[in-house]
Amino acid sequence: MEREEFIKSLGLGLALVCTGSCFSGCGKSGGGPEDKPDPGAGGGDNNKATVDLATQLKAVGDQAKANGVLFFRIAAGNTTAAFVATEAICPHQGGDLVWKQTDNFIQCQLHFSEYSTSGSILQGPQGSSGNTRTLKIYSTAISGTKLTATIA
Repeated sequence: MEREEFIKSLGLGLALVCTGSCFSGCGKSGGGPEDKPDPGAGGGDNNKATVDLATQLKAVGDQAKANGVLFFRIAAGNTTAAFVATEAICPHQGGDLVWKQTDNFIQCQLHFSEYSTSGSILQGPQGSSGNTRTLKIYSTAISGTKLTATIA
């Protein structure tokens, strides 16, 4: 094989690999915060997320994530009123959400939006009214030591 042939075949092969990668990446779903949670992260049911109260949410202020849901304990006792389940990703630009027990709000770790336990916006991104929406709050049920949120 001569040098010119080699360079042409190498260039064609590289172009095919790059094109395949591009099509593969473009063919996937958007991957944004509006997408459904990962079904493998919290059990086999795409419409539910479950955490263990005995190990993950023992004390007021504890939080855990499963299947795209942020669970946190806001009060003592094992009744559904003692827990909140919300989406785990900020609707603004996909930052991780955390429960700030001492401040009594949910906060985005990317742009510091703040939300109430009912999901309403307390502060938009970067302290402005911002470009976000209220958080989804999921209904919960307790069975034994398992807290389950229904993602609908």
